[in-house]
Amino acid sequence: MKHMKRDKIKPAVLVIVLAAGFTGCLKDDDYDNGVIQAVHTNGAAPAVVEIKLTAGDTSNFLFESYDNSNNDTVVNLIPVNLATKDPAPQDLHVTLTPDQGLVNTYNADNGTVYGDPSAFYTVEDGGVVTIPKGQRTGFLKIKFKPSNFLGGDWAVGFKITAIQEAGYEISGNLSTGIVVVLIKNAYEGTYTSTGYLYHPGSPRTLSDTKFLQTINLNTVSVSLGDLGGSGYIAWLAVDPATNKVTITAAPGAAGAPYTQFDSGLPTTNPGYTPQWSGSAQTNNTYDPATHTFYLRYGYMGSSGWRVTEEILVRQ
Repeated sequence: MKHMKRDKIKPAVLVIVLAAGFTGCLKDDDYDNGVIQAVHTNGAAPAVVEIKLTAGDTSNFLFESYDNSNNDTVVNLIPVNLATKDPAPQDLHVTLTPDQGLVNTYNADNGTVYGDPSAFYTVEDGGVVTIPKGQRTGFLKIKFKPSNFLGGDWAVGFKITAIQEAGYEISGNLSTGIVVVLIKNAYEGTYTSTGYLYHPGSPRTLSDTKFLQTINLNTVSVSLGDLGGSGYIAWLAVDPATNKVTITAAPGAAGAPYTQFDSGLPTTNPGYTPQWSGSAQTNNTYDPATHTFYLRYGYMGSSGWRVTEEILVRQ
């Protein structure tokens, strides 16, 4: 019943955000105490426990999407990780605690207005996450009825507050995390991508398979061109009345802002002419009958426009 697809970014249709904050500068006390370094100041390796939502960075911000349902649903939402070379030598019991103040801070910093959904979900096992002996990861579980979250923006903060067993430390910079939990919209899915990337120095054809992730009721995210995994993420908002697609850069996306070109390629800086047979179709629309996106958008780089023309057909 649960479909999980993780993708970085932010907001709106069921949206539980298990939010916390991005940690910038870490406190000197943490460094002095050996909490945030690979080796303690006394030379002993710490056994650190952390929330590990993102593999490539410390942003700890993800989206999760689930099927709509009127039934109670239990999901493994937040991974808690033992950051050591060897797996846990015993069962470890880690307590995660909700803190709505984290959400308030996130709202203030990002201009969001997430509400508190605590009336619509329960935390399983009293918020205690078990990392089983011989493994490195356990999960905070929540139970909710997905249909209860439709039509609102909700957020709740969680942080690691305790480890039952002695000899383990809470991470200095990965003790909190953000998970956006969404009900899948009509556009989420796996798509076959064909097209062309116009580039001043490296033009090329596009052929790929992409997963489009729910952002809200009518919006999905997609990687720009063939730059998946490098921070170039666009949001595609579909007007269900007209099937017009509005394209914006995801918050924090590389190369932002993004510009959409509805009626042709840019003619200056540098100018481009169509290079593939599907070019004329890419007018930033969506065809609900064939589940197809026709896209043309790009960004201004140091040497001129980088423009993606792309047709995405749902598999």
